[in-house]
Amino acid sequence: MAADHRQSEADLLQQLATRMRESLLPVDRPFDEGEIEAAASLVLETAACRQPGEPAIAITSVESGTRRKLRLALVNDDMPFLVDSISAQVAEFGLSIDRLVHPVLRVERDAQGKLEDLPGKGGNAPRESMIFLETDHADDEVRGELEQALTATLADVRAAVADWEPLRKAMQHDAANLADKEGAALLEWLSGGMLTQLGHLVRHADGREENTLGICRASAREILADQSYARAFDWFDDPANATARMPLIVKANRVSNVHRRVPLDLFLVPIREGGGAEGRTVAISIHAGIWTSAALTTDPHAVPRLRRQLGELMDQLEFDPGGHAGKALVHALTALPHDLLIGFRDEDVRRIATTTMTLNDRPRPRVAVVEAPLARHLFAFVWLPRDMMSTEVRLQIQALLEDQTGSSLLDWSVEIEGGALALLRFVLDFRESTTAYREEDMQARVQEMLRGWSEAVETELARAFDGKDAQSLAQRYADNFPSFYRADSGAGEAALDIARMRDLASHAGDADDGDDASDERGVRLRRSEAQHGGNLRLKIYQHEGTLPLSEAVPALENFGLKTISEVPTLLDGGALGAIHDFNCDLGPGVEPADLFDRAAPIETAIAAVLNGHAEDDAFNRLVLSVGLDAREAEWLRAIYRYLRQTGMSFTIYTVVDALAKAPDVTRALIDLFVARHDPAFESERKAAEKAAQGAIKDGLQNVAAINDDRLLRLYRSVIEAMLRTNAFALHPGIAQSFKFDSEKVPGLPKPIPYREIFVYSRRVEGIHLRAGPVARGGLRWSDRRDDFRTEILGLMKAQRVKNAVIVPTGAKGGFYPKQLPDPAHDRDGWAAEGKASYQVFIRSLLSITDNIVEDDVVHPDGIRILDDADPYFVVAADKGTASFSDVANAIAESADFWLDDAFASGGSHGYDHKAMGITARGAWVSVQRHFREMGVDVQSEPVKVVGCGDMSGDVFGNGMLLSKTIRLVAAFDHRHIFIDPDPDPEASWQERKRMFHLPRSSWDDYAKELISKGGGVYPRTEKSITLSQEARSALGVDQSEFDPETLISAILKAPADLLWFGGIGTYVKAEKENNIQVGDPANDALRVNGEDLRVKVIGEGANLGVTQAGRIEFALNGGRLNTDFIDNSAGVDCSDNEVNIKIALAAARRAGELSEEERNTLLSEMTAEVAAIVLEDNRLQALAVSIAEQGGEQATASTIRLIETLEDAGMLDRRTEGIGENEAFTRRAGEGIGLTRPELAVLLSSSKLTLQDAIEAGSLTSDPEMESTLFTAFPTPLRTRFAEQIRQHRLRNEIIATALANRIVNRMGMVHPFELAEEEGVSLHEVASAFVTADRLFDVTAIWEALDEAEMPEDARLNLFDRVAMAMRIQMADAIRVCGDTASPSAIVEDLRPTLDILSQGTVNLLGAESRQRSARMRADFAKAGAPEDIAAAVAHLFDLDGGIGLAKLAKDLDVDPRELARAFTDLGGELGLDWAQGTAALMSPSDVWDRLLVAGLARDFQHMRLEFLRRMFAQDDLADEQAGDPAAIVGAWLERHEAAVRQFRSIIRRAQAQNPVAPATLAQIASQARNLLSR
Repeated sequence: MAADHRQSEADLLQQLATRMRESLLPVDRPFDEGEIEAAASLVLETAACRQPGEPAIAITSVESGTRRKLRLALVNDDMPFLVDSISAQVAEFGLSIDRLVHPVLRVERDAQGKLEDLPGKGGNAPRESMIFLETDHADDEVRGELEQALTATLADVRAAVADWEPLRKAMQHDAANLADKEGAALLEWLSGGMLTQLGHLVRHADGREENTLGICRASAREILADQSYARAFDWFDDPANATARMPLIVKANRVSNVHRRVPLDLFLVPIREGGGAEGRTVAISIHAGIWTSAALTTDPHAVPRLRRQLGELMDQLEFDPGGHAGKALVHALTALPHDLLIGFRDEDVRRIATTTMTLNDRPRPRVAVVEAPLARHLFAFVWLPRDMMSTEVRLQIQALLEDQTGSSLLDWSVEIEGGALALLRFVLDFRESTTAYREEDMQARVQEMLRGWSEAVETELARAFDGKDAQSLAQRYADNFPSFYRADSGAGEAALDIARMRDLASHAGDADDGDDASDERGVRLRRSEAQHGGNLRLKIYQHEGTLPLSEAVPALENFGLKTISEVPTLLDGGALGAIHDFNCDLGPGVEPADLFDRAAPIETAIAAVLNGHAEDDAFNRLVLSVGLDAREAEWLRAIYRYLRQTGMSFTIYTVVDALAKAPDVTRALIDLFVARHDPAFESERKAAEKAAQGAIKDGLQNVAAINDDRLLRLYRSVIEAMLRTNAFALHPGIAQSFKFDSEKVPGLPKPIPYREIFVYSRRVEGIHLRAGPVARGGLRWSDRRDDFRTEILGLMKAQRVKNAVIVPTGAKGGFYPKQLPDPAHDRDGWAAEGKASYQVFIRSLLSITDNIVEDDVVHPDGIRILDDADPYFVVAADKGTASFSDVANAIAESADFWLDDAFASGGSHGYDHKAMGITARGAWVSVQRHFREMGVDVQSEPVKVVGCGDMSGDVFGNGMLLSKTIRLVAAFDHRHIFIDPDPDPEASWQERKRMFHLPRSSWDDYAKELISKGGGVYPRTEKSITLSQEARSALGVDQSEFDPETLISAILKAPADLLWFGGIGTYVKAEKENNIQVGDPANDALRVNGEDLRVKVIGEGANLGVTQAGRIEFALNGGRLNTDFIDNSAGVDCSDNEVNIKIALAAARRAGELSEEERNTLLSEMTAEVAAIVLEDNRLQALAVSIAEQGGEQATASTIRLIETLEDAGMLDRRTEGIGENEAFTRRAGEGIGLTRPELAVLLSSSKLTLQDAIEAGSLTSDPEMESTLFTAFPTPLRTRFAEQIRQHRLRNEIIATALANRIVNRMGMVHPFELAEEEGVSLHEVASAFVTADRLFDVTAIWEALDEAEMPEDARLNLFDRVAMAMRIQMADAIRVCGDTASPSAIVEDLRPTLDILSQGTVNLLGAESRQRSARMRADFAKAGAPEDIAAAVAHLFDLDGGIGLAKLAKDLDVDPRELARAFTDLGGELGLDWAQGTAALMSPSDVWDRLLVAGLARDFQHMRLEFLRRMFAQDDLADEQAGDPAAIVGAWLERHEAAVRQFRSIIRRAQAQNPVAPATLAQIASQARNLLSR
């Protein structure tokens, strides 16, 4: 067309819009303003360029009001079937068509297909179809698929329309050649407009295809599968089908894209060899199409083949065509789908037709199934009352048919006429099915589903319940089963399900003391006729509502059941519960039949998990794969949980795989567990154990994987290490508990506990570790699920050394609640669950603990005991359990546990640590000690403090009120950071006191107006904090912007006098440590190194504020600190005092000597004295560390030897306690540095514990001399009123041993007792006896008390304590040598004290010149250092009395005046120079350990050789009369007789005195010659 004839785009748009508006039907919704132009624009844009024979398609997404829509434009050559084909394809995608406009216009295009003009109706241009649709919105992926589908549909339409005439001729050709006249007539009839012919092809036997027409050259190139072609050729050549009617009519699996979306009808005509009717089939002519609506409703008399079938039926049934039956038959065939009937065999047509007739007369549910030729399809006809027809019913019937026949749906339709029946027709793909179906079964299922259901269910229920119950249950449940269930399962299955639902309903709401959820769910393994292979059917019952698949599917998978499908059945919408039918894959190696033999335990195990009674994890797999029951799997799971806590690295899947792959070993492990621990075991226990061990050994031979072997052996070892378990005595409210001999558990990290109890349940897990049989420590609420044992082990270690000051050794417990709600949403629920978990933990621990009843140990019921009596079990509050003591005591009292409310200290009638401030006060004693040694009195002089904690806390709050001179410049807790650059001590103290007494407080409650300039309170949630110049100056930093973590680090490193720890967390480590080693990930970001601290002193009121390596690093850099177990031991000390007091008072209460009320009053009255006892222990421990520190580098060698001794005794593990190697200490000593206070603190506690064990093992505690030690452990009112109860105290020996061990180490240091034992070759028990003896003989206690109280410089005080310790060592050595180990201290004191008193009063006159000079120098040195004269004299006097014990013993034995004997002793020493040698040896302190032992022994030797000399002289029979009874005369005479030898010996002494210093070897030589001389 010429360019000037082209219409403008605007004109074209206007013209198209007009035609689209005109094409709207009266019922169509008109376009809104502007919409028609937008639609026309899309269509015009789509039509802009298109070649003939090719469609143009556009799909866009638009906003329309509040909705999003799709707009489609399709432009195509005009032809039939376009609109219906396109509409059906759009509907196939589930899209609802809101608008369809279809103008057909003449269109002029240029050679390139570009649209030039729309000439209107009068022109000759080709007509084009322009279709516009609006549909629901779809995403991009669906839009792409839709466009592809529309393109294919239009191609099919084009092919079918273009080939219509050839298609028709092809069918007529086949009709002309078909021998079956009725079949030929049918093809002629169909080609005459009764079939919408869509495709054709000829398929040869060799697979070639030709004459492809219509859709067979478009989308339906493979109209049949190769397998179906093969079946067709076989069918035509089968002699059995020689007389079959032709053509063969079947349904295709392919759905028509053209006209209607229904399965294609295929008409197969054989082409035989030679062109005749008898030869072999060489090809098949296939016609594809769909019946027209007119054909489907044509009277059967007019449909070829169908008319013949109708006539034959009339004859066979002898119906009169004019009669009722004849008319009914015609009506039936007219109503039935012609497209299906036409392909049925005659007998199937008869069956379907007559069924329809009878149902029209007597409507009822009925099922009929017809199998199509070639075994490709099933046609199912289902009649049902029209009132019951619904989508749900149709879907359930469909599911029943698919399930029963093993087929899948291809198509369905429904017909509902004016009568009472509805007909559902289903076409099912049957090609892949292997299921043998029975029409009768399907008929019964449908009838059960639709008619008589309730009665059928009641009948089945009556088999298990009496008539009344069956009727009641049927009335409640039967009618609530949906139709699909009735069809699929039947009344018998429903009765089984109802029985299970009834059981659930009867137990609904039941729970065991709140510890377990009620049984809301049940399980039943289900036998199914369709079950095959490795599949298992099971049902899960939900009492109310439905079971979330997210809970069920993972739980089943943990049992080894992989869910294939699940069908939920809701009863009354879930109000009566739900039944979930699962089909599960078992996996290899497990047969369903084997499981049905163990159905009950399997059902119980699965239900326990679903009801929350058991863990949902991989161990459940062992129930199916190994054949365990739920309880046995639980034992193995508990052992795994314990092993994970011990540090075992294998995952749960590795462990379960190992157990599952060795079922014989696993079952043998269970057998071993039962044989060892089941108290009701009926067989011969030893034989059973031996058999189990043998089975394990044999089974391990077949285990190839090394890790599996290790795991299985580890399980065996754990079972063998188990001493007790309540696994066979469980009851509501307790968890499984296992007591172990820790030494027998392989691979435990050090330190190895004495005993441990592991507690396991799905609700809570916990551990209790003890360092000895009598042990105590707190129970904490741990937040470390997977390694709380590691946390508790570290705390037990710390508790052990901390408990050196009290009777019990260290213990610690921890529990982890596993079902806590989120505290951010339910704080009260979180707290309640934590408390309930604590109660379960306590009850479980007590369930395997011995009791004491009337002074006899009683074992718990239902427990097999494999260890000794073990009744001592006490606990205490700890992190998270501060308020739980009353809870624990209530449990103990309800169990009649012998400790009553002494079980958990600090309860309502115990000592409130926070109210007493005892822990903080104890730690403050250490702070005072540090500053006192620095010359600062913290009670009167200002002290700049930074700290961790807040005023609501016990330790921080109490601690920061212990001095009014505290200047707290900065502090932090988990909520806030507090900074007060220049606080007013008095005002800030008052404000802190106010906050401390608030019910709850945080730093944000601090009165802001009292904070000095530049300070403030900052939430830790802030992203950035800006510091003022004043704050920066106070913290010693230049930076002004900080995030909260960095600011806390700056506070820790601030230049201050004191860093006070009163909060939870580890904030200081050593530079060499990493955060993983520290084990406190919450504080990794703010932790600092000890070398970076700028404070002078650290007070560890809280535990674990500093790592041991961090302490040592800080100390080596000049800082002063002890350890947490030294500083904050007052808390545990107070608790132990409380327990000991309550045990004594419990005896008094049982004897009727006081009431409960009187006891509580007495406890309260003794609070102050108990605190004084506790704080004295703290004071002495801190002092003892200072005294030990005095030794400096010179004591390094002796200390190293002590470390080795403790290691050899198993009382110290260097790595665990942070004690370095010998080389490191030796190197330090070479630099003039001794052990640090933190290191000495560890040795102090370990030494005490070692001494305590030795004392307990001996007889010293029963010595009457020790009664005063026992009594001083109790407050005065108790000693006064209940002395006998104290004497008979159940822990008498332990109390005395603890007090004495502490006294020895606190007063003498830790080196002297151990060196003395090594020096004299005696036990520590003998050393302790010697200590008691020397203390009582010389009244050393009075000297120590005077030293404690006297005013003097601290250096002088510490030096005097050290000197007294040396003097005590001398006297103790004498006591060991003189008195031996046969006499008790009380006997020795009674025997020797009077004589020693005589010697003590005349010491000055009895000392030789050398000794007098030495004594005078000592007193002068002490006085010069600042010691009061009387104290200096008393200390020197102890040295003056060196040898006094030996002299007293000898005087007593010889019945000689002790003063005369002493004078002779002194004269001999003076004349020979032995006084000088002894004094020199006594004062020497060589660094070498062997030299120390040598000179210590020489000092005693120089004394004892003189005593032995005097004893020998007195024993001679030839003494002159003037010498008899005169020691001095005897000595004088001897000296005279041996003048030359004495003179020679004196020359050796003079030569030795000329040395400076005197070598130990010199003294050894002198000793050797002195023995020779004195033996003459």
